[in-house]
Amino acid sequence: MTGRGLLLAELEKVTENCCRLFSLVQEEHLSWRPQDNMRSLSELANHLAQIPAVDLHIMQGVPEPKLIELEENLQRASQEQWSSVMRQGCEELTGFMAKLSFDEFENNSGTAYYGRTQTFVQWLLEVVTHIFHHRSQLFMYLKLNGYDVDTRTLYS
Repeated sequence: MTGRGLLLAELEKVTENCCRLFSLVQEEHLSWRPQDNMRSLSELANHLAQIPAVDLHIMQGVPEPKLIELEENLQRASQEQWSSVMRQGCEELTGFMAKLSFDEFENNSGTAYYGRTQTFVQWLLEVVTHIFHHRSQLFMYLKLNGYDVDTRTLYS
């Protein structure tokens, strides 16, 4: 399997794992946050669910005001809706990456509104890393609220 294939397979795997974590969230914990200066559980879940779609638009050079509008349009209130947003974004990102030729994937670049330029392979690696980062946060939020989650929850 190619590097692109491995990254896209990992993206699909972590997306489904995040959706399993979303399904555990109980309504009474949606507004919970570990500290006042941190996202609530609902805000974190929304951010995590939006990463594939929003990061795709970032690497495509979409201006910041349009990204803010996209994030607002992708806000959802429930576990099923977070999963739907994340899966749809994953499909869009995978479709974009799969259509690139090997040369485009390895050598062409996208520039974010904040000035960062990377090749598409670097962007894809960053998206997967971004998702893993916030998946870990969600796991800890659940753990801190007494959910029965452990390593198997993350890797099964």
